[in-house]
Amino acid sequence: MTVLPDDGLSLAAEFPDATHEQWQRLVEGVLRKSGKEVSGAAAEDALSTTLEDGLRARPLYTADDSAPDPGLPGFAPFVRGGRPEGNTLGGWDVRQQHTAADGAAVLGDLENGVTSLWLVAGADGIPVSSLD
Repeated sequence: MTVLPDDGLSLAAEFPDATHEQWQRLVEGVLRKSGKEVSGAAAEDALSTTLEDGLRARPLYTADDSAPDPGLPGFAPFVRGGRPEGNTLGGWDVRQQHTAADGAAVLGDLENGVTSLWLVAGADGIPVSSLD
């Protein structure tokens, strides 16, 4: 979570903090005006959206909803990789994608800092028949 610097502004300091339950009651009131009789979590769920990839986007997120600490690379829960040094032994990996059989372009990239190549083979890339 980003911590903003204290710039002396207190835009909402004079207003009391609202609870999640108060927000849900306000949502209930708005939905009631549109003819929907729902309450509590059901009211909040009525404003949620399922995105194309199946993820559920909720209408309100708070600091309590922050993602858990991902840990360190090489240690449980291993969400940042299985090795302490990360996914590459030498640090960053600068990769260039090539879709055409152009040896000069590949060599030029390698001479100018690229550390790995992504060669696309098949119908949308380098013909498989040209690979030796």
